[in-house]
Amino acid sequence: MLRHCRMQMILRERQHVTGISIPVLVRFASFDVQEGKESQPSGSGSWVNADEVEFVLLLYHKLVTMYPALRSSSQLAIISPYRHQVKLFQDRFRDAFGQESKKFVDIQTVDGFQGREKDVAIFSCVRSNDDRRIGFVSDARRMNVGITRAKSSVLVVGSASTLRNDEHWNNLVESAEKRNALFKVLKPYSSFFSDSNLNSMKAERPLPDGLDTEGMEINEIMDVHRGDADEEQAEDNDLEDGEMDGGGYDED
Repeated sequence: MLRHCRMQMILRERQHVTGISIPVLVRFASFDVQEGKESQPSGSGSWVNADEVEFVLLLYHKLVTMYPALRSSSQLAIISPYRHQVKLFQDRFRDAFGQESKKFVDIQTVDGFQGREKDVAIFSCVRSNDDRRIGFVSDARRMNVGITRAKSSVLVVGSASTLRNDEHWNNLVESAEKRNALFKVLKPYSSFFSDSNLNSMKAERPLPDGLDTEGMEINEIMDVHRGDADEEQAEDNDLEDGEMDGGGYDED
């Protein structure tokens, strides 16, 4: 039954990719923001990563310039596990686009995005530290919910060295690396967006030997489909204490 559900979703995603104007991005890519650093707002147990916000803002500008159809909150989402990171994204996009910024991009916590989908999703992991601690980002159920929100392309932004300390995230990073879809990002972030890197983000590049298009499915990598992720997350949320309004919560 699970395999049947996966195959149905794979077929649906391929129909979607060939049927609208967003078939040009890779289905999955990971951006290793190597110099990004996490921080905690004063008096909060939440986390932010201003470097990831800066990079994602530039990434968004490039994407909507290349593909104007993405400049809509119905098409593109930015997701993060931490509500303070979400607020920082919302503030920065409001500074850039004014009060109508919500029309251009949908910015939510993982829990706030449960049960919803967009064509393209950018996932900001936030955690980046020398101790390689990722806190509740290691929760596989929230991870599954967060990275299965995209119908066509999911773009993960985070510190690869920090994420590799977790088994599930390490699998994801290694998959991106094997498919030449792991991009190293250094300051100044504007220099990342060369023609070469932008072309590498486009779809249907040759795969390394031994990998086929089935291996590109994010749900196969994570061994989950969207329905399972949402159901598990809903059950988990029912048991959580300290959940904040809007679907995010703080933790050390």
